Amino acid sequence: MAGVTDRTTAPRRSDNVSNGQAPVRLLGTGMRRWRWLAVGVGLMALGAMAVVVALGQVDQRSGVVAAARDLPAGHVVTAGDLRVVDIAGGEELAAVPSARLDRMVGQTVLRPVAQGALLTQAAVGTAAEHPGEGKAVVGAALATNQFPASLRAGAPVSVVITGGAVQAGQATPAAGEAAAPAGSPKAVAGRVQSIIPPGETGSGSSRVELVVDAGDAAMVARAAAAKSLSVVEVSPRGEQ
Repeated sequence: MAGVTDRTTAPRRSDNVSNGQAPVRLLGTGMRRWRWLAVGVGLMALGAMAVVVALGQVDQRSGVVAAARDLPAGHVVTAGDLRVVDIAGGEELAAVPSARLDRMVGQTVLRPVAQGALLTQAAVGTAAEHPGEGKAVVGAALATNQFPASLRAGAPVSVVITGGAVQAGQATPAAGEAAAPAGSPKAVAGRVQSIIPPGETGSGSSRVELVVDAGDAAMVARAAAAKSLSVVEVSPRGEQ
């Protein structure tokens, strides 16, 4: 019938098919697509596990022993002198582990340990190990102008001796050697064991205990008694 268009036509085919070419399949479809998705999910899971393990290692903490107060050399350790702190990587440090805290009680402090400092096995020992082989401890009452105000226990020092105490402590020079001029100061290497301020000594002087070579101990003691001694703090490299 004129004016009527037949809309019943065959399904439209793609240009490739009409040109005799095979249809193009999109990548990532079907089984291949699910295979790649599975691989991606697996990699994400491995990455998440790696992050969890890394964070666990970073946050891993170990208990170690620290000083609860200043511990001077020669002090016998009590339970109240120590505390346990948790720090990351503590097992890699030289600090005493918390499991050995009880073993530290009763030992003698061999070198001063400041409050809050980690306690090492080398810092404590038996009473026989203090002050150390070939060493002696000498006490001196010093005025404020005989030592620096910043001086602390454990500091390496040079003990300067003047006056007659020097001559009394000097050996007779060997033949051919010139004697030191009278009154020339002499410096002796040492280390501060402890400092007791005037308020605790009941006098206007501070009591300073010095660790020196045993051979110099008598001379240092004479100088301390004669008030002919001064203490100078030096670099750690200057300690002999």
